Amino acid sequence: MYLFTFYCVFLVALFIVPSYVTYKRTGINPFKFSNEETAINYVGKAYKIISAIAFITIALNAFQPSVMQYLVSIEYLKSEITVWVGLGLLHLSFIIIFIAQRNMANEWRIGIDNENKVNLITKGMFGISRNPIFLGVLIVFVGMFLIIPNAVTLVILISGFIVIQVQVRLEEEFLIKQLRDEYIDYMKNVKRWLI
Repeated sequence: MYLFTFYCVFLVALFIVPSYVTYKRTGINPFKFSNEETAINYVGKAYKIISAIAFITIALNAFQPSVMQYLVSIEYLKSEITVWVGLGLLHLSFIIIFIAQRNMANEWRIGIDNENKVNLITKGMFGISRNPIFLGVLIVFVGMFLIIPNAVTLVILISGFIVIQVQVRLEEEFLIKQLRDEYIDYMKNVKRWLI
């Protein structure tokens, strides 16, 4: 039940509320995915599917635990230690994303914003990693897998990793075109992840 509550708070506090606040402050809708057939929009659709499957899996674990036996549990990974490590990673990811969003302030977007001026954020978490929010999301997927190790959470982890890798590279291409030398210099000084 704790994992379900945490995931709901995570989605609301770190994605819905910041998006609403950004919209109220700037008039810009931070959700930048559309129905056009572009690579970034396919990434957006894939991420929505992954997030929905993660939510359903966590809800089943909380409210219908008997169903979990059908998700091909990875028994040798089940232990109290892995659960505690997973919970630690979830809380770490929350802190990373929370701080990074405060660093972004009105620049918070989900997807690529082709309509508004892009301002490069290099302070705070963005001085350590070029993609701290994506890093936080990857940590969530790892944490969830450690707490509920089964075939579904493993697929979520692997597909989430691939989708995020693609999105990061698409965003980098966009930022190089928009910001040119400013972003290229930033790339030289700050790693994509941490190392």
